Amino acid sequence: MRILIITLITLNILYFVGVYLFSLVFDQRPPINEPNIPTITLLSSGNENDLGKVVDTQCFTVGPFSVEKTARLVADRLSDAGFAVNIRRQQTDQIQQYLVFLPQLKSREAAEKVVADIKTHNIKDYSIIASGPYKNAIALGVFSNLDKARRHAEYVRYLGYDARYTEQRQRAVVYWIGYDEPFGEPAPVLKWAKEVDPKVSVQKIPEACEF
Repeated sequence: MRILIITLITLNILYFVGVYLFSLVFDQRPPINEPNIPTITLLSSGNENDLGKVVDTQCFTVGPFSVEKTARLVADRLSDAGFAVNIRRQQTDQIQQYLVFLPQLKSREAAEKVVADIKTHNIKDYSIIASGPYKNAIALGVFSNLDKARRHAEYVRYLGYDARYTEQRQRAVVYWIGYDEPFGEPAPVLKWAKEVDPKVSVQKIPEACEF
């Protein structure tokens, strides 16, 4: 009986020793990376420069330019300054001039009498429209500036005639420049446009970035 008890105690000791050694060999955390397999590196979102600094940008469109060469010269300045640039063509209806006129009269004879009268008031630009939907109306000049057209019409109305003015539109192609710039570093694009062509009249409008 004594030998049996000693044998059971010995077996229990061997069992616990075996369990302990087994856990040391097999109960280990898996390695973080396996040999010969590259690890995955997570990158932060956003645009980064070479130093890892996030660079926030905003985008604009500038135009419209009626002359393609002017648009390209301004775009070249933006590109030389390091901005991403694109040029877009757009079909549009543009006001080419303003026509001042007297509405249609009943006959050419009536129109000629009006012309004879307005000639005495230092009005030199006039013509009777000979055909079409405005036959026997009197054209009193075309103007590139709305204020000049309005003032001329008011003067003719002062003389007692129902002078009017209207827009004359024409289909044309214009050009818009899209570009991006970092926050806090605006490009003097409107100044550059004036330096390329002092007569140009354009605007700078924020837009969604497509670069």
